[in-house]
Amino acid sequence: MTKNPDDDQKNGAIDPEIESGNEIENLKVDISKGQSWTRFLAIEVPSEKVDAKFREVYGDFRQKANIPGFRPGKAPMNIIEKKFEADVNLEVLESLVDEAYKQAIIREKIWPLASPKVTDVEFEKNKSLRFKAEIEIRPDVKLKKYKGFRVEKIVRKVAEKDVDDSIEYMRERMAEFEPVERRSMNGDQLKVDLLKKFDKLNRLKEDKLEDVEIILGAEGVLKEFQEGLLDMRIGEMKDIAVKYPEDYYDKNLAGNEITYTAVVKEVKKRNLPEVNDELVAKVSPHKKVSEFRESLKKNLERQAENEATRALRSEIIKKVVETNSFDVPISLLDKYLNTVVDDYKSRGEAVDEDSIRNQYRPMGENLIRWNFLFYEIARAENIRVTSEDRAKWVHDFSVAHNLTEERAREALGKSRKQSEIDDSIIEGKVLEYIIDNSEIIKMEK
Repeated sequence: MTKNPDDDQKNGAIDPEIESGNEIENLKVDISKGQSWTRFLAIEVPSEKVDAKFREVYGDFRQKANIPGFRPGKAPMNIIEKKFEADVNLEVLESLVDEAYKQAIIREKIWPLASPKVTDVEFEKNKSLRFKAEIEIRPDVKLKKYKGFRVEKIVRKVAEKDVDDSIEYMRERMAEFEPVERRSMNGDQLKVDLLKKFDKLNRLKEDKLEDVEIILGAEGVLKEFQEGLLDMRIGEMKDIAVKYPEDYYDKNLAGNEITYTAVVKEVKKRNLPEVNDELVAKVSPHKKVSEFRESLKKNLERQAENEATRALRSEIIKKVVETNSFDVPISLLDKYLNTVVDDYKSRGEAVDEDSIRNQYRPMGENLIRWNFLFYEIARAENIRVTSEDRAKWVHDFSVAHNLTEERAREALGKSRKQSEIDDSIIEGKVLEYIIDNSEIIKMEK
């Protein structure tokens, strides 16, 4: 689900509806444009306001200070100033910068996407406070073309072979393994102990891996194990040198070279169930193989239609973004790329941050553009979220996750904000609108 860019706009920014309750008289603000949506605010707070803030903060400190020999609020001000000068200076500065910045953006009617970068601070008692605030504002998106496209919708044709493959997959999942006293063959399940003899990178902590189960010929089995364990009997031993690929799923083993002594403890042959009416009744509500095959075919056709719809939606998004391109705020792009990098790091992978950022930058730019664009389209076409839309969304969620609607609402209340659900609904309705107002050429392949 994509995210409403307005959510990021409010992260650390000022809501346009808020008005400052403590106006700074004679506040000076000069605005200049930087690259893209960057704005620079040069802000000056008059010395009278600075002096008044110092008096206010020193007064607060005096009331709270615990000075030996004086009751609270009665200590001489020169003692308060000497003891708390650094703390007061910091509070005055932070308070005035915050007040002045808020008043400046409200007065100038600019709404930043994130908190400002404050620089060039000039701050002394009895003088004006000057500072600069660098911000990025929400892009002013001008819609061009967002409907009337000509797009192909290619639906994969489901053949009888696809049904056969699904049934074969089901048989393999339901296979039973029977112990045998013979040499291992393709398709057999072996139980082996692996004793480490050589570890090039010295990453494998265990010296012995016990009761490792390997199905010969199964997807993902490394060729060294596939070839080395073939034609072996129970009790036989063999050295197997394994070179793990760089992209191996276990990053601790990726790129490593390890030699094991493999000891075969068990050989089991695979027995696939026969496809008959009895099996069909066990795994489905149908009673006959023919009914089961027809049901499978309809499910595969629905999957093919859903895949085609997802591809169509992606193509529509691509066309809208290409037709309505604009510069993306750097702050939002950095936030997206930081998330991608953090995701890689969380997997324990070696991370080349620059490479990842360069790889995902175009994707991030287009995602951010689309997030702004679909909301602009919704505004232009008065597309809104209704209570009926929300009810349908919850119903669909409950069906997809096999929950009652009550349980679905509980789950959504814990894991999702209502705004995120609304974002998903609006995006879907915008895509439906664009598709309904475009020429969709349906093709079967």
